Amino acid sequence: MNGVPWLTCSALALVCSVSGKWSTEAQHQLVVLNIGLLTDLCVVGVIKLTVQRRRPIYNIDDQVLEAPLFDEFSFPSGHSARAAMLATICRAFLPKYRVAVGGIAVLVAVSRVAMGRHYCSDVMGGVALGWLEGMSVLTLPVSFTSWVAELFR
Repeated sequence: MNGVPWLTCSALALVCSVSGKWSTEAQHQLVVLNIGLLTDLCVVGVIKLTVQRRRPIYNIDDQVLEAPLFDEFSFPSGHSARAAMLATICRAFLPKYRVAVGGIAVLVAVSRVAMGRHYCSDVMGGVALGWLEGMSVLTLPVSFTSWVAELFR
C-alpha cells in the first residue's frame, strides 16, 4: 500500500484514459482516485510530522523503499489510511467488489499491528482518516474532474 506505486500507476492510467478517449465516467473515476491518493499522501505526511509519535519499541526497522522522514513516525498509519480511502472510493465506483476491497482494507489494517509497525490507535486513526478522505473526494463534481483530465491532454 506504499503511496508512490499507487500514485504512479493511477497517474499513468489517467494519461492513458485521456489519450485513449475513455469515457467521461472512467476519467472522472481516475481523477478522483489520483486526487484521493495525493490528498492521502499530503495529509498523512503533515499529521505524522506534526504528531511525531514514535513507532512501537518492538518495531523491526526492515522496510524497503520507505520515506525516511515520514516513516520514522507512527501516527496515523498511512497504509491503513490509504487502504480505507481506496475501499471507500471502490465501494462507490465498483460496488460489486465492495466486500473484497473492504476485506483487503481490514487485512491491511490488522497486518500493520500484527507486524509491529503500529499501535492499534495509529491504525484506527488511519482508517478514520482514509474514510474521510475517500468521502471527501467522492464529492468532486464531474465538471471539475473533466477540467483536471483536460490538463493531461
